[in-house]
Amino acid sequence: MATTNNVRLNNLAAGDAAIVYSWWWNLTRSMKKAGWKFKASSNGTTKISSADPAADQFGNGTVSNTGAAAASITAIANGRATVTGLTGIVAADKGRFLTITGASSGANNNHHQIEEILSTTSVRIDARTFTVVAPDASNGALTWTIRDPMGDLYSSFSAQQTTVAWWCAQGPSILRIPITSAAVGTFIRGENIVQATTGAQGEFIGYIFSAGAGYLVVAPRLRGSGTGVHGWQTAFTVTGANSGATVTQVGTAIDYVYEMVFAKTAANTTFQLFVGQFDTVADSAEMFSFCATQAGCTAAIHPSGGGTGNAFGTKAWVVWGSNTTPGSGIAMSGTGIFHRGHTICVDAISEAGYTADGSWSLIYSAATAGTNPPGFFVYGLHKLNDTEEGDLAPYASLAANNPLGIRTNGGSASATNSEWHQANLVGANSWRRRGLSADSFVYLYHAYLHVQPIGQSVMSYNAVDSWRIATGTDSTARVREPVWLIHFNLGSKFFKGTLKWIYWFVGDQVTDIYGTDPAWVQIGTGTSAAAAAVIGPSDGTAWILNA
Repeated sequence: MATTNNVRLNNLAAGDAAIVYSWWWNLTRSMKKAGWKFKASSNGTTKISSADPAADQFGNGTVSNTGAAAASITAIANGRATVTGLTGIVAADKGRFLTITGASSGANNNHHQIEEILSTTSVRIDARTFTVVAPDASNGALTWTIRDPMGDLYSSFSAQQTTVAWWCAQGPSILRIPITSAAVGTFIRGENIVQATTGAQGEFIGYIFSAGAGYLVVAPRLRGSGTGVHGWQTAFTVTGANSGATVTQVGTAIDYVYEMVFAKTAANTTFQLFVGQFDTVADSAEMFSFCATQAGCTAAIHPSGGGTGNAFGTKAWVVWGSNTTPGSGIAMSGTGIFHRGHTICVDAISEAGYTADGSWSLIYSAATAGTNPPGFFVYGLHKLNDTEEGDLAPYASLAANNPLGIRTNGGSASATNSEWHQANLVGANSWRRRGLSADSFVYLYHAYLHVQPIGQSVMSYNAVDSWRIATGTDSTARVREPVWLIHFNLGSKFFKGTLKWIYWFVGDQVTDIYGTDPAWVQIGTGTSAAAAAVIGPSDGTAWILNA
């Protein structure tokens, strides 16, 4: 059973605009702990593009375990190295960084993210950011500490309030596994699939095959021993663990990986947010992490912000702001009076039989007057359920009532804007299907299902009531409803999917907590006239505040 590594920070105070940037800074700590891989950053003076987590200009963590015993790096498999001889290892150490010193191999003397917990004395660490060598010649004498990104203190970085700063990270991948013959049997969405010989594992998401060509859509789990991305290799059979369905990979798998850039201006509430999903081969020169290494990217100019080798690519989009330099950022919504901020990042580290998610949210409360606002604003990148067969982009970004709308690849303004009651959520335009001729950005709109009155759409923007339980004594009990993301232009209407971590709900009041494992928190004042949203995963106990 995998160790769950969902990271949450609740009730971060703001009080005024002077420290609103701390919310975004804390989000980077949450994402780093959850498993988003640090790629580059700047504090306005120094640019780091080495992907070394210890050099992160937003913080390198604080020591949570001083390492009382000598350790050994014993073996490498599936992209991870096993480290034994530790002490005091706990479940919360997943996502923290094991800092090794005294190793004979120089690459071993680094910050390595802990990706699996094996016991109280052993873990598996990321062996890819640095090329870990095992066994190390100094095994049995390695010194170590564990550092926690969540231990960083914003007060140590508060000088960034008045400087340009940016941060870049890499998140979850989606694989396109090519096939040239139809599957034998029927794969089940969500089941674990295993490739023969390489041992590569993944979550089966979708399947498309026609006229002798097609592919599987796979969220990678356990890395295989093959020569391709995530250890997948052509000519080997893939089998569904539950369905028993089989198909043979024919051709090179493509890795579509998500990356993110957060960039702020010298102002505290003015920023830009970019997301991209990149083919790591065909789009390599567009990747934010690559642009960060180029001359055009400087301490003051973020990745993809212009200049030599630093153009904004065609596979990225602007969630907030524009694609120009940080000086043209846009102020956060609700800048009159800020209240509380909250961050959520879902586990972004895969294990055998367990998919990296990586969805994240920044939730905050603000109002132009008064001290008790009715709900929250939300920014985020969210995984989708129930996506189309063949859709290689099962994520959508959200922005808080963006006044300029969302993205073309030039970052130009758009009047398109759709407000979600009380929560002010906007669906960004995302790739409809990566890897097919229909590749294109499209605007997405949130919707729910209802009976069709004369002259109205079956999909409605604003909920007037939620579904109710049909049986039992409580006829007023409400049912949580999925949020559908749709596109409905003439000739191109389609269903993108349902949000995994956000639902409609008509409840009692803001911040109500619903359910356990996972729990959900209401972020609007849902009534019989207008549904609110609930967002997860909450820890089920912390009562988030909006004032």
